[in-house]
Amino acid sequence: MVETLSILKPGPIEEFPDLVYVLKHPGTGRYGCFCHDGVHGLACFSTEGGAFRFSEWIDLSGMQSLEMSFDEAREVAKGRPMPVVALMLLDSIREPKVHFVR
Repeated sequence: MVETLSILKPGPIEEFPDLVYVLKHPGTGRYGCFCHDGVHGLACFSTEGGAFRFSEWIDLSGMQSLEMSFDEAREVAKGRPMPVVALMLLDSIREPKVHFVR
């Protein structure tokens, strides 16, 4: 497991899974992102079902789910244009886990 600190509430170290799912639109190459409390991040999920529920919730049609390692997801997040500054695990939308990449 990869460890990171949650910036959204103080407390113990949070953990990201070794493998995560991200959403990507095959036609445009765009990824699913999310903004929480002013922090923009690449959205990731511990399950493929969670990724698809998120895409339906925010009406992102035509997205595909990609499984990748935590490190690969970090690199994707780093490659996103500003204002994306983090990788954001959204298994709990109200309390996402945030890992800053820049």
